[in-house]
Amino acid sequence: MPEQKGVESMSADTLLCPDCGTQLAVPSRRARGAWRCPCCDSQLSGAWTLRPDSLLALTVATAVLWLPALILPLMRLENLGLDREASLLDCVLRLMEGVYFPVGVLLLFTLVFMPLLNLLSAGRLLWAARGHTPSAQPDPFWMKIYRQSREWAMTDIFLLGILIAMTKLGDMATVTPGPGLFCLVVAVFLRLIVETLAQPDQLQRLLEARNGD
Repeated sequence: MPEQKGVESMSADTLLCPDCGTQLAVPSRRARGAWRCPCCDSQLSGAWTLRPDSLLALTVATAVLWLPALILPLMRLENLGLDREASLLDCVLRLMEGVYFPVGVLLLFTLVFMPLLNLLSAGRLLWAARGHTPSAQPDPFWMKIYRQSREWAMTDIFLLGILIAMTKLGDMATVTPGPGLFCLVVAVFLRLIVETLAQPDQLQRLLEARNGD
């Protein structure tokens, strides 16, 4: 059997695992808990009922916070009367100016470009999954973007690095968190909630069921 990306419906009661291609029976809608492939242990659905309206609201809130998280200062350093502050976007651009250009490009890709694509694709799919509004089936391109951007958007890892750096720099200078850091923390938290509850395969099945209706 050739490899297939994503969960593709074989019939009304069967589908394929996106990772190993195993044909599986669709679980009962009354079943609770996370659903995983018995062969490769890939998670196929979350442990909660998918609620597109609530998740769409969280996605919009994340997008609203994302812009100030990029341009507002993350932290302020004070040492011997000198003050320095920088935003996330400033860090990326300064790295791209020097010998660390490849690192700057990688950060631009994982901290700016892919998170924005993740928000756009999640918003488009969740809008289409709303049950009380007429909507055409979204292009499969959006589901592919959503799957890939979940893997490459690494804002949570960057946030962890900031917290570690603040702890280390606290012995050498006075470190004051900036408004950009607050926006980044909240945006990362909200995005992780959306990613946890809106599993791609569960969302795909909801879109297919709604389109069938």
